[in-house]
Amino acid sequence: MAVLAVLCMTTLSVWSQQVLSLQDCRDMALENNKNLKISQEKVNMANYDRKIARSNYFPTISAQGTYMHNEKQLQLLSDDKINTINTIGTSLQNDVNGFIDPVIQDLMQNPLMYQIIMNSPELQALIQDLHHIGAFETIDAIGQEVTKNFILDTRNVYAGMITVMEPVYAGGKIRAYNKVARYAEDLAESQLSTEQQEIIIATDKAYWQIVSLANKQKLTENYVELLRTMSSNVDKLVTEGMATNADKLSIKVKLNEGELTLIKVQNGVALSKMLLCQSCGLPIDTNIILEDENLEDVAVPVYATEYTEDDIVNNRPELKSLSIASNIYDKKVNIARAEFLPTVAVFGNYIVTNPSLFNGFETEFHGMYNFGVVAKVPLFHFGEGYNKVRKAQSEAMIYKLKFEDTKELVMLQVSQYEKKIEEAKSRLQMTTEKMTDAEENLRMATIGFNEGVIPSSTLEAAQTAWMQAHSEYIDAKIDVIMANTYLRKAVGNLN
Repeated sequence: MAVLAVLCMTTLSVWSQQVLSLQDCRDMALENNKNLKISQEKVNMANYDRKIARSNYFPTISAQGTYMHNEKQLQLLSDDKINTINTIGTSLQNDVNGFIDPVIQDLMQNPLMYQIIMNSPELQALIQDLHHIGAFETIDAIGQEVTKNFILDTRNVYAGMITVMEPVYAGGKIRAYNKVARYAEDLAESQLSTEQQEIIIATDKAYWQIVSLANKQKLTENYVELLRTMSSNVDKLVTEGMATNADKLSIKVKLNEGELTLIKVQNGVALSKMLLCQSCGLPIDTNIILEDENLEDVAVPVYATEYTEDDIVNNRPELKSLSIASNIYDKKVNIARAEFLPTVAVFGNYIVTNPSLFNGFETEFHGMYNFGVVAKVPLFHFGEGYNKVRKAQSEAMIYKLKFEDTKELVMLQVSQYEKKIEEAKSRLQMTTEKMTDAEENLRMATIGFNEGVIPSSTLEAAQTAWMQAHSEYIDAKIDVIMANTYLRKAVGNLN
């Protein structure tokens, strides 16, 4: 049962461990880095800006509508004139009555005429009709109808319009904006590539630092185990009288120092793994194991980095960014110049209103269309356009000079990394020879100590020299790997 429990615990421990290669760490770091996600969103924004700029080639269609309520109606005639027109028939009737009434009164004063009128119903009806002429009432009705047409019902006003506008010529501004937007997208992608390479470099450094510390940890563990074995052997030799207590105390002091160094290295490995987990988006307490961590030796890949100056200019993200920025400011010169060139556009509208005036005044919806051409020609701005163009040209020249300066610095950086690679290779060769000598020295010291012809201090020194030589050997290999990584970044070939 005890054996089964140990096997289960061992299996669970293996399952809980996560083995990561260098490429795994790179991929997770690139996937989980927040700043990289921000840069990706900037690329998306630049892509949308390019699409926005492209839409300027096409006509714009807009619609607008309005409603307005007015307190009063429009009245084209005054109240007095409206009243006069409305009662024009009544006024004529009064005039007629004013004319015939005196005549009738004179006739009625004549006894003969009075007798005739009174004896004739027809004459009485005629006189009555003269006092109430029906045509005059009709004239009043006509006048009232006429005045209604001079009162416009504008209390509720509706209006709507659809407009189509198509630029014909804008001084090259639209084309320049489209190129700027395209360059801006390339610039965002170049900056994204720069950040990706920085993340790869940081991840590689963290990865190989853990590998270096893990090897130091193994060496320290072996060293401590050797010291414990030596301490046990020296205790036996002291008992047999073949070693002194000073030898015994010396071994114990070295053992204590080794155990303290082991604790420091273990803590360094744990903290470095926490940092790598955080970079990879893993919980910091994740139990990760690196592929190169438990190897007895670090394999140095064969690098075949071939490049020319043109390759560096085309591939190095920083140089690409400056080159793109220079192109952007060249186009801004065209934009500044376009602001002072003629612009031409065609337009078309369809307008609908209620009330409408297309067939007299009607409170109904009626519309019409129109189209035309609009042109704007700047004439004189007291040198504003000239100075804006010159300013844009100066900005473009600044980025050209920055590009040339950065190019020189990049070429110097490439040369420095080439020298560092040669230096790292020379160091690796020397540490390899030193490692061979230290192994042979340790082998001879171990044999001599076991034969009793070499003191323990000599074996301790040989073990210390071997541990230091092995550590330097591993670090030298990691330096070769990182130097090549830095060179690939310098030439823009780090993917």
